[in-house]
Amino acid sequence: MNHFKLSKQNYQKMKVPEELEERVNQTIANFEAGNSKNHNDKRKKSHRVSYSTISAVAAAAAFAILVVGLNTSEVFAMKLGDLPVVGAIAKVLTVRDYEKSNDDMTITAQIPEIVVDSEQDEVKLAISDINAEIDELVEKHIKLAEENILEYKEAYLETGGTVEEFAKKNLKADVTYEIKSQTDTMVSIVITSAESWSNAYKEQYFYNINLVTGNQYTLKDFLGENYITIANESIVKQMKEREQGEDEIKYFVGEDGFQSIDDSTRFYVNQEGNPVIVFARYEIAPGAYGVQEFEIISE
Repeated sequence: MNHFKLSKQNYQKMKVPEELEERVNQTIANFEAGNSKNHNDKRKKSHRVSYSTISAVAAAAAFAILVVGLNTSEVFAMKLGDLPVVGAIAKVLTVRDYEKSNDDMTITAQIPEIVVDSEQDEVKLAISDINAEIDELVEKHIKLAEENILEYKEAYLETGGTVEEFAKKNLKADVTYEIKSQTDTMVSIVITSAESWSNAYKEQYFYNINLVTGNQYTLKDFLGENYITIANESIVKQMKEREQGEDEIKYFVGEDGFQSIDDSTRFYVNQEGNPVIVFARYEIAPGAYGVQEFEIISE
């Protein structure tokens, strides 16, 4: 059983303690009773509020302040990720939005940042390095998109086009991210850079992060020692099924076709906890068939 599935099952098996439920119900009952009496009774009752009740209310208030703060920051447009209750405050995905728009182009970007509350310096450092790498990656693609559009404009004008005609093209480029899956111990993120005026241009980057250690997962972590053989056999089988399916995908053959995965093969982790290997357009099939993904299920 892989790390993701084990974590998911442990989380789903967790039960709310009965005493916690009773305490919550008692707090609600006390509050309702207080509202039904006069002001003097309320004042007397307020002196008998237990320390646990005050702590519970304080914790709820602190969480509310955290959520409001994350969603109203003037510096960053932040929002909570799709996190489980356990560890939700300790591990938060935020996003910083970027936009540049003029007569020539519109470039937008969403920049994710991983925040982990850990007492281990090595984990904090590893996550910090990943965040820095993502920031650099996004900035690189923002700059590259701008350069590509300006080069396209120059070539367009040199071949007889006008500035007004070019502006009407409304060229756009964006860098976005998607959380493919997340538990209290791991997160799988795909960052995509694309340019609307060039269908051939789409680059993806994959981060499968162990939030406990700060390391990135490998295919070996999910599929075991024989991960190469397991993945290769599954991919070849799925390719044959697709070639005979409704879409009748025609994969490249020979030296241009699929050979084998390796340590650099890109993948993300889906909601079922299985690695999904991803091949870019033109990598193993004609571009018309788009990106090819293969879910690998270890027996």
